[in-house]
Amino acid sequence: MTDVHRSLLAHPAAPETPAGNRTAVAACIDACLGCAQACLTGADACLEEARIELFRTCMRAEQSCADICLATARVLSRLGTPATASVRDLVEACRKACAECQEVCAPHEAHEHCAIAAQACSRCGQACAELLLAYD
Repeated sequence: MTDVHRSLLAHPAAPETPAGNRTAVAACIDACLGCAQACLTGADACLEEARIELFRTCMRAEQSCADICLATARVLSRLGTPATASVRDLVEACRKACAECQEVCAPHEAHEHCAIAAQACSRCGQACAELLLAYD
């Protein structure tokens, strides 16, 4: 059990939140935070590449993805907030940002930092999709 899951269980609103949703929320928060870190590090690593112009789109996608993932993790951490339409829209936006970033990073996967970011985006996108299903 991760610290995120433990903190969600300790939240006073936890009994009002279905267990499956808590698990999906915790997994999504963990994936969002991991993805944000991989994308931030990946974007920074892209800055060090010899032909930086080849990585410009990748860096922008990674930075945007990281920002969206961090915002999503922050909102999902508010367990007392119901799964309103805007929360669902944010999770869907995160899923889409991860898919877009993964697509942009894929051509650069020979560079390990891009491969790591693409893999983190894949995991995060999947966690977002699973959370959306749990909300239904």
